[in-house]
Amino acid sequence: MPHADFRSPPPPSDRDRPERLLRLLAEDLRTIVERDPSVRDRKEALLHPVLPALWLHRVAHRLHRRGRRLPARLLMLLARAVTGVEIHPGAVLGRRVFVDHGAAVVIGETAVVGDDVTVYHQVTLGAVGWWRDNRRADGERRHPAIGARVVLGVGATVLGPVRVGDDAVIGARALVLHDVPAGARALAPMSPASPLSPLSPRHRGGSSRTARAPLSRPPDERSGSMNPDSTVLIVGATDETVRKAKELGLTVLLLQHPTKVSPEQEELADVLRVLDYTDWAAVEPVARQLWQEPGFRVALSITEPGLENAGRINDLFGLGGTGYEVTRRFRDKLAMRRHLASVPGAELDPSALAAAPLLRREDLGSFAAAHGYPFIVKPTDATASIGVFRIGGPDDAERVWATVEGLRGTRTDRVSTMYLLRDFLMEEYAEGPEFSVEAFSFAGRHVVVAITEKFVHADRFAELGHAVPARLDEPVGERIRASVSRFLDLIGLRDGVTHTELRLGPRGPVIIESHNRVAGDMIPELVRGAYGIDLVEYALGWPFGLVPELPDRPQAHMGASVRSLVSEPGRVESVEGVADAAARDGVLDVRVTAKPGDTVHALRDNWDRLGLVAVTGPDTAAAIRRGAEVAADAIRIRVAGENGRTWLAQVAEAPAPAFAEALA
Repeated sequence: MPHADFRSPPPPSDRDRPERLLRLLAEDLRTIVERDPSVRDRKEALLHPVLPALWLHRVAHRLHRRGRRLPARLLMLLARAVTGVEIHPGAVLGRRVFVDHGAAVVIGETAVVGDDVTVYHQVTLGAVGWWRDNRRADGERRHPAIGARVVLGVGATVLGPVRVGDDAVIGARALVLHDVPAGARALAPMSPASPLSPLSPRHRGGSSRTARAPLSRPPDERSGSMNPDSTVLIVGATDETVRKAKELGLTVLLLQHPTKVSPEQEELADVLRVLDYTDWAAVEPVARQLWQEPGFRVALSITEPGLENAGRINDLFGLGGTGYEVTRRFRDKLAMRRHLASVPGAELDPSALAAAPLLRREDLGSFAAAHGYPFIVKPTDATASIGVFRIGGPDDAERVWATVEGLRGTRTDRVSTMYLLRDFLMEEYAEGPEFSVEAFSFAGRHVVVAITEKFVHADRFAELGHAVPARLDEPVGERIRASVSRFLDLIGLRDGVTHTELRLGPRGPVIIESHNRVAGDMIPELVRGAYGIDLVEYALGWPFGLVPELPDRPQAHMGASVRSLVSEPGRVESVEGVADAAARDGVLDVRVTAKPGDTVHALRDNWDRLGLVAVTGPDTAAAIRRGAEVAADAIRIRVAGENGRTWLAQVAEAPAPAFAEALA
């Protein structure tokens, strides 16, 4: 093919003759011998891990051109299974294309790859997304066109119908969304990567970045250079967070609590500092040290106790991102209420809730006199429904006050945030069913990814299950989207993931609380299962331009649900069937916290649940049913009472939707 042919593939012609195909296959073999220094001769080249992918594609492409799409697809699947390389049969590959290593290379249907191109592992030549491609005219190219002699570095991603000119270099982990001129470089972590000035051949081995002095690093940290522009400082993390950051190609500086360090984090993090990351006095000097060497582009956290200090670090070095003031409005529920009340016209907002600090026993009576019963008492910054009480009348006040006083200053194993419970507030009670809204903000454009239907205990606020997408009429969903978007604007959040909880009642959507992090209870898994959107990946990748913006209205392709297992008080005797449940069709994850010997308490909050099962289904209702079936049929948690009676934990009830009545 011509070395810079950016046109759509031509119809079948004499070029598809068998002898031409054989010459191409022989040339592919010869190219491996010439370019891979680890290969000594053609016999060894036959065992090169990528050769089957190239050869099978050459055959599949010819079948595709003749309209034999099914056998072409089968060959593509075979190549992917054998080599890990996925090249759509419709893609056009030039001569002497060299794929080094090859694992996780993806080349889309309308991509065109020129002669003598070098492709390293984890390269993607993809489309920008179905929401744009579905609007393109039939036959219009959706994927990149790569010129001759281009080098595509490890993990490079080129999206959309862009053109990469001859002799260009796309650096490792670069994201390219615009045309790249001939001879130019597009180097990570430009977001999105944009071409620099063309370089002469003798300069192509250099770097476009300002030179930095070699870094002196302690022996317990990884060798090799670190690019501050592709480096993230993560304040507290799960194994999944660190793993996904590394999969995105980021250098990870991790601040981790001594009780939370895992072997996987020790292995994956490029720099690990173990300290109480909730203590700013301990965090600040370490952050300053890491800022000087090796440097980082942004600090972030998607776990509750790390949010505030990540914001402080962003403020300290002027990094942008979400700062401390905005983060504090999310974390401190009383500060959130006061901020919203300070907005002009807030008193006219029917969804606004009155709130006040709970400092003395008499405050309960004063709040009731001003706002009536029922009302809520809860900690200002705890999670998972810990310490939340409904005061229905004067008789409840003494009991709740005694409980609050007993909780102040405690750090029990029921508090996952590693914080002491200190301050409590009183807040008006909002009627109606509860929902959460999983959203992502792109420079002030708020995208509601999913509205989550929540199953909450009638009396104790414990969350017993979740389902997405929520079973709502479109006008109701639109009111929720508008309410959450307005709330995020008022709080000042411009970028990143949020998890907002609300109730839907006669006053319309009423925001209960919100967090600038991902949700718990496997809700991110539900969103990924139903929508194909990984919110953790977006939270990590968006500051570096490694993920594309989402459409205003993501569409679910199926339903997903979490169901919980609960029991009356007793002691756990045995737990069986977890592996069986996890292996069943449609199951996303199974998390059982109950262990033999554990005490089972009466249901008070989320920590009294014994396990969770997350599943998908054709729609939301089917997923809710499927979750109950798997939990009931496969998982057997046997509990014994004081009188010797034993029983199995049960699946918590999931009520039918009654949202129309809530809005009446």
